[in-house]
Amino acid sequence: MSDQNAPTPPPGHQDQPRQPPYDRPGPYGQQPPYGQQAPHGQQVPYGQQAPYGHPQGGQYQQSGPQNGTEPPLTRDGDRLVGTFDHLLNIVAPAVGPLILWLVTRRRGPLADSEGREALNFGITVAIVYLGIGVISLLSLIGGPLALIVPLLYPMLWVAVVVYAILGAVQANKGLPYRYPVTFRFVS
Repeated sequence: MSDQNAPTPPPGHQDQPRQPPYDRPGPYGQQPPYGQQAPHGQQVPYGQQAPYGHPQGGQYQQSGPQNGTEPPLTRDGDRLVGTFDHLLNIVAPAVGPLILWLVTRRRGPLADSEGREALNFGITVAIVYLGIGVISLLSLIGGPLALIVPLLYPMLWVAVVVYAILGAVQANKGLPYRYPVTFRFVS
């Protein structure tokens, strides 16, 4: 059924598909069409796409610092890294703080000092965990150790959580934190 009152197209008019507006090039300074990227303030010619990573005629432009070193952390970034150094001991003692410290130690003073402190605490905790494991093997023989050993792991974990949170709070304030019972392996 067709509508009798619908306007009729002028003679010679052909039905052409409508083109979405993003298929037409826009004026200079506007965002390029979908799928195209304008290189650094220049407009890409219509129908072409700027090569990825080579914005100006194939010339490679490196982003970031030019001297090969990483930029220093801001004050807030330094505090945040120091905070995470301590908190990583809860989920991955020694391993988490080691990775974060190796990545950020030259980028900020608090990241370096708190990373070292958290790493030393993590190594100490790992050694204590191994010691409890040895004691648990000895407790298989029997005796009073068999009653005490199941309580040592949760007690150590609670101590790690408490001290890690205390260290994280201090680092978040921008202050150094020293764990009370820690062997200083990394200085």
